[in-house]
Amino acid sequence: MTAVLVGGYHGTWIPSDQLELPLSAEGLAPVGGHPGAGVIFVLGRHRCGLQATAEITQYLAQRSARQCGPCMFGPPAMAGLLARIAAGDRDTRLVSELRRLSDSVAGRGSCHHPDGTSRLVLSALWAFSADVTQHLSGRCLRAARR
Repeated sequence: MTAVLVGGYHGTWIPSDQLELPLSAEGLAPVGGHPGAGVIFVLGRHRCGLQATAEITQYLAQRSARQCGPCMFGPPAMAGLLARIAAGDRDTRLVSELRRLSDSVAGRGSCHHPDGTSRLVLSALWAFSADVTQHLSGRCLRAARR
């Protein structure tokens, strides 16, 4: 197991080395997590966390109600940037742009959909930081382990 997504698709990735934390709001707070809906998704050790997050983010982008700008444009843009990183695009500016975009939509939507998507993306950049570095060099750590 590489990581666990706690709280569903709008939740937070918790790396396997942090799993001794209690699954409560207080226990997960130090890593920015929250039990949310109580959904837990386990990422297998051969599955790329960036690719999984890119797929989830694309799904979330398609679920936008399109009621406000942050929801209409934020998740699709985050999904596109994350997909490029997961695909091995070597443009190092992608990560800072993804962080900037995630920060800019949080708290600005008519609903919490952009907030949750932003939380998921930012947690992936933290939980899979070694994978991000490898993807930016054109390699995937998980694909190499198959």
